[in-house]
Amino acid sequence: MNENKPPIGEEWWADDQRELVEDLSRYWTKTRFETGPGIWISMNGGRMLRKLRKGEDLPEGCAMDMKAWDHEHCALCWRTISENPVHQQEGYTDGEDWLCIECYNKYIMPPENR
Repeated sequence: MNENKPPIGEEWWADDQRELVEDLSRYWTKTRFETGPGIWISMNGGRMLRKLRKGEDLPEGCAMDMKAWDHEHCALCWRTISENPVHQQEGYTDGEDWLCIECYNKYIMPPENR
């Protein structure tokens, strides 16, 4: 990052959050969140849940749950995005990360469109 340029975003952001905002190659699409499949992975006597990636085969020893992935978080402010009416039900995604509408409008949307 150029040291003469003021940092983008919030003081408390991690490097990956700043990089997300500065990466102009990402294509963000406004999307309504839909619950989807997740996979449970057995680890150290417990279980961990992760999202099933598009086109991914179920890894050996894992169990799929078609309704396990029931929310995402904004990559910048951690707001919950889900089908649940108490949460924001739409956000912007690039297929990997999600942003709430407010963070997209504040940090990603080109200034001429604000």
